[in-house]
Amino acid sequence: MTKDSASKNASAQARLLIRERGLERSIELDGSAIAIGRSRENQIEIDDISSSRRHCRLFFADNIWSVEDLQSRNGTLVNGILIRRQELNPGDCIEIGKTRIFFERIPTSQLATGVGGETLLLPTDYFMEPLTDVSDASQVDLLQKEREIFLRLLEITKRLCSTLVLADLLGMILDTVIEISNAERGFIILENEGELSIECSRNIDKETVKKAEVKVSRSITRQVMESGRPVLTGDAQHDPRTRTFASVTDLKLESVLCVPLRLRGRSLGVVYVDNRFEAAAFHRSHLRFIEFLADQATVFIENARLFEENTRKQDALQRSKEEVEQLNRELQEMLMAGNLHPEKITEVITRAGERSFKYDYDRIITKNSKMYQIFQILDRVIETDIPVLVQGESGTGKELIADAIHFQGPRKDGGFVSQNCAAIPPNLLESEFFGHVRGAFTGAVRDKKGLFELADKGTLFLDEIGDMSLDLQTKLLRVLEEGEIRPVGGRDSKFVDVRILSATNRPLQEMVQSGEFREDLYYRLNVINVTLPPLRERREDVPLLVDAFMTRISGRLKREKPTLDSRTLYYLYHYDWPGNVRQLENEVERMVALSSDIVTPDLLSPALVTGSAGTSGRSRRDAKVGRGKLKEIVTEAAEEVERQVLSSTLAENDWNKSQTARQLGISRPTLDQKIDKYGLKKPEKPDAGRKNG
Repeated sequence: MTKDSASKNASAQARLLIRERGLERSIELDGSAIAIGRSRENQIEIDDISSSRRHCRLFFADNIWSVEDLQSRNGTLVNGILIRRQELNPGDCIEIGKTRIFFERIPTSQLATGVGGETLLLPTDYFMEPLTDVSDASQVDLLQKEREIFLRLLEITKRLCSTLVLADLLGMILDTVIEISNAERGFIILENEGELSIECSRNIDKETVKKAEVKVSRSITRQVMESGRPVLTGDAQHDPRTRTFASVTDLKLESVLCVPLRLRGRSLGVVYVDNRFEAAAFHRSHLRFIEFLADQATVFIENARLFEENTRKQDALQRSKEEVEQLNRELQEMLMAGNLHPEKITEVITRAGERSFKYDYDRIITKNSKMYQIFQILDRVIETDIPVLVQGESGTGKELIADAIHFQGPRKDGGFVSQNCAAIPPNLLESEFFGHVRGAFTGAVRDKKGLFELADKGTLFLDEIGDMSLDLQTKLLRVLEEGEIRPVGGRDSKFVDVRILSATNRPLQEMVQSGEFREDLYYRLNVINVTLPPLRERREDVPLLVDAFMTRISGRLKREKPTLDSRTLYYLYHYDWPGNVRQLENEVERMVALSSDIVTPDLLSPALVTGSAGTSGRSRRDAKVGRGKLKEIVTEAAEEVERQVLSSTLAENDWNKSQTARQLGISRPTLDQKIDKYGLKKPEKPDAGRKNG
């Protein structure tokens, strides 16, 4: 064995202390990947009901041990924080349900030392370094001092819990770091939209450092950010690993200690302290305590940033709400005055202030405050792999939300596979989802990849998830828990990495209570819930949508966009649109196709104007336009349209109430209430005698 390989194997050696069901066992690691879970196929099998069959794995790379969650059902925690992948330091606690696994590095005979007796990009085995060349009394004093520092850190952590003002929080953290390390200066540097920004600075007198942006080594800071590992050097100007940095020479740095602020596997920033006059000013004990504080502080920093961001967003939402209320008042005044010119109405709506979002939602045409709230939620979840459940009535644009999440997220280079669960025959569902091998069943003449395999490294969008059978729900849950599929007729399993987005217009929570939908699958899919408002709750968007659809359809038909008659816009604006945006688009296409230069009310579908054929509904409604109070006119007209839509839809479905409710996107109890409200009755079928007579 060569010296290098021996050194590598030595550095790879580590130990796990496993505590489960009141028992302890120890397992030594030698650098191989280790799988942990409930199945006997794992190298480490644990008996915990909260563990998935393949729960997580430990692996060694670049002289670092890391843990990776294998898309487990209940997640993997490190030191109380849910992780996807996380580097391990000695003393870290991996939690799987009630099982605790403690990670330790086995001491090596030598530590790699740098100039000044300290190490750059330290290995983590310094925790296990024994005390040498000190008397028993000195060792007791040292341990007592470290105990006092540790208790102080615990006290600081408690204080951090009660602080949500970011500036105060950072000042408290930095004051503690400087006090522990006795540093000359300290800085907290955070990343904001890819740029490093010094958010807090202190000197040893607790005063703000003047011109702080030119007082730190950006090269060291960026190195720590990118590697996620601390830098500790006692002679930065001569250390071969830092002396090439121009900032180190320009600033005449001697000692530097820089620790990453990491959360869920990514660096938010660094804590940076230095000393320009004293070599080897910082020691491994300083690093150990500052790392402990940084691990705790990162959570509070992120919470404070989120709190301030949410506060700004709430203020913006309040302004948006006030603008929308003012917009609706202006629209009502225009309608009351008979000033129904479509161009003026569109101009009023377009004046509503634009909102600034992290991602692009231009395909979703809206000025509605509820939709803006949804965009703010999407801003936070697009960059993650968290499952999202999109709910809303049919035609509200659920697939547009899925498109925005996938094509702007980290999986945009992977496949986007969309499937309507209601459109697959029940006997083919399993084959469609998981694929099949040749000869698995009659007609399987060749191997076929399923939806999960096609969406590997990408996104699978499951529309109408509520129409999935219970049997397939069980198999889908297993895939989500274990990350592996088995094609129909196949013997071997395949691992897939897929983000799940789902949508439904059915009340899944009610279906869970009635036993029609698995509760565990519901909570697995419903990590983030987005509920789209129906078009009748965002009427201010109707003129914008009509204008956009008319422009698009006219361009496709290669003709001039017609002018919208003011009375036509009135009917479009006040209709309830049970089919939502999809129905509106179909109606606009009809209008444009039938019109010449002007879209007049007679080109609208009868339901929008008359409510039903052969009645005087149109004349009654026309007579009411511009007479009486606007609220009363709109209410009566809307109720008349709703009554007629309910009546005609029930007739189409032969009074099958469940089918009618699904078609209209409402619940069965709501349908029953509306039937009673409007006094609708199922027509009696004539008996055979009368029919023949």
